Amino acid sequence: MNRLYRISALALAAALCLALAACGPKLPGTNSGSSSAVSTPAASGSGSVSGSASVSSGGAGDTMSEGQRYAYAIRDARPAEDNEYSEIACGDAGGEPMLAVNPNDMSAEDAASSIQMMLDTMGTDPATLDAYAFSMSMMNVRAYAIGVFKPAEGQAEAVQAAVESYVSLQRKSFENYLADQYEVAKGALIKTLPGGEIVLVMSEGAADIMANLEKTLK
Repeated sequence: MNRLYRISALALAAALCLALAACGPKLPGTNSGSSSAVSTPAASGSGSVSGSASVSSGGAGDTMSEGQRYAYAIRDARPAEDNEYSEIACGDAGGEPMLAVNPNDMSAEDAASSIQMMLDTMGTDPATLDAYAFSMSMMNVRAYAIGVFKPAEGQAEAVQAAVESYVSLQRKSFENYLADQYEVAKGALIKTLPGGEIVLVMSEGAADIMANLEKTLK
């Protein structure tokens, strides 16, 4: 009788333990039966997107500003490796500039400072632009800049002059310094597209990148 009582008590205790385990909290990493939403970049290697606009590679084009459209055109036109390391800044008249491609997860404060520094280096005044996007190297060991600039009304000559002056300074900077980078600077391309955008490509593979931009922005 005592033995039967002990067996029943043990069975009751085991059942109670199982019930408590089922009601207890889930351990981290266990499957709760529902999947969480995961946000992915619009393209491989594009990094994170700064700003509140929802942007993706298809079906969301109408949510982009003109500057963002230029930024993603640059992203898709250049080698994926560049998107893993080089930010793409963009802006529109009346709006705050942003990093559309931010692979190094730069903070908003640092991004604003970096964008202003890049604009100053390029000699481009945002007040002369309706929209723009560009990526450039701030290191003096690489001749690199890709930009799309849409001049404000009556500012086309000023924007063209600023871009040409920047390229000229880059050529002088590398002429007696790094021969390979001088060749890149010397081969820089500047074109005005039918839509009025002034496009700069100073990079290895400049012709291919320019062709990709022309195709996207036509």
